[in-house]
Amino acid sequence: MKPETSPLKQEKAGPPPYLKIFLKVAFRVLLLGLLLFLPARSFHWAAGWVYLVLYAAWSALTIILLARRSPALLLLREAEIQAASESWDRALMFLGGVLLAVLLLVCSAEAALPGVSVPLSAAAFLCICAAYGLFTWALLSNRFAVGVAVLQAGQVPVDKGPYCAVRHPLYLAAIVIFSCTPAALGSTGGFVPGGLLAAAVVLRTALEDRLLLRSLPGYREYASRVPYRLLPGFW
Repeated sequence: MKPETSPLKQEKAGPPPYLKIFLKVAFRVLLLGLLLFLPARSFHWAAGWVYLVLYAAWSALTIILLARRSPALLLLREAEIQAASESWDRALMFLGGVLLAVLLLVCSAEAALPGVSVPLSAAAFLCICAAYGLFTWALLSNRFAVGVAVLQAGQVPVDKGPYCAVRHPLYLAAIVIFSCTPAALGSTGGFVPGGLLAAAVVLRTALEDRLLLRSLPGYREYASRVPYRLLPGFW
């Protein structure tokens, strides 16, 4: 079956509804806070606060940058979200949401356990910061990064920014964030859902790459120039 192509053209999109976008981001921050602190039964959790504030600051900064550099993409990602055209993409997004919730709940439940390594937590937070930076850089480099596997009208392969090194830098950033979250929050049990979540992202990368190779004009040539999906020199 031929993949669905979205008829929406970004160049004709109107200005993003900033109030709606702000409320959606505020809701996500609130939900993250609930997942972090309700199971912990305490607000006296430094790592939890760092994680929450870091996410909120990154979200706000990314929205500001997209509003300046790529308002059409901001509109598509936050206000006029497109439906995934592939059943596997819908299934993996649902699974990813469940695993992310489990990851945060497990980390929160272990917040009071002793033996947290501060240097390890700090190193994990640094990796998360780097991954947030990579994620935003990739968004600013690719106006077609709408967040779902759907081919858009006028879509072409992007080979600038981090896309000149790997074909799916957004997924690479997500894997780093999910893999480092348990260490950042001082959890050992969190590595199980975190690892499963990272594996789901790898699977989504492979399936989306196959879709693009099959259906996006010029992507096969781009793949020959940039042979690695996630890690240069590896895969």
